[in-house]
Amino acid sequence: MKKIILASVFGLAALIATASATRADTDPPKAWQDVRALVVRFNDAQNAHNLDVVSALLLNSPSFVWEAGPVIEAGHDATIEKLAQVYRGDWRVLPDYGSLNIQLLGPNVAEIAVQTEFKTAPPGGDVVNTESLVRERAVRTPEGWRLASVAVDPAPAAMLF
Repeated sequence: MKKIILASVFGLAALIATASATRADTDPPKAWQDVRALVVRFNDAQNAHNLDVVSALLLNSPSFVWEAGPVIEAGHDATIEKLAQVYRGDWRVLPDYGSLNIQLLGPNVAEIAVQTEFKTAPPGGDVVNTESLVRERAVRTPEGWRLASVAVDPAPAAMLF
């Protein structure tokens, strides 16, 4: 009886170990998970109009670019200034995370694409819904993953003033 119980315990342990190893093989790489966390945190900060967090998640560089249709903001500081204006009105970002596509181009670079609905309006204006494709490039820095560029097509109405 002890042998049967002992064999059952070892068999169960082996089954759990195999299931865990199989699941680990199918989990996305840590870099992919970190980039996804960056995207989610960035969108949450935008919806909260939290410029401090948004600023921290963007690459602090003059080479940062935010493109929204014909509007191009070059540089981290210029982008934050524009977002401060935009956030005075209505600004909601509703990404479809089911469509989220993250491509790791190397250990330090990722391309991101996600279908997103924007609910935006300039201060005092009417809310306009815009379905857009948001494309982002993320880079790994010593501080962690940061967005190096954001391109929104078509541009949400609030970005066009």
